[in-house]
Amino acid sequence: MSKGGGGLANCNICGETYDEKTYQIVVPVLRASFDKIGCAEIALQRQLREATKQAALEETLLHEVERLREQLRELQSR
Repeated sequence: MSKGGGGLANCNICGETYDEKTYQIVVPVLRASFDKIGCAEIALQRQLREATKQAALEETLLHEVERLREQLRELQSR
């Protein structure tokens, strides 16, 4: 959310300006507010996709580290 003047904000999803003092959809886990429920849902879906990508990357890195450790053990046992 981008702040405008006098309680106005711009929705990061749709770009529309809304008055935060009058109405807003607050999503604490995102630390953001939105002008519509649909925009909040889109933001949550994006966050979930990013978290899923992060988890997949961590899993891949852990697998690669274990593979390299195994190679190192093989080299050391020779």
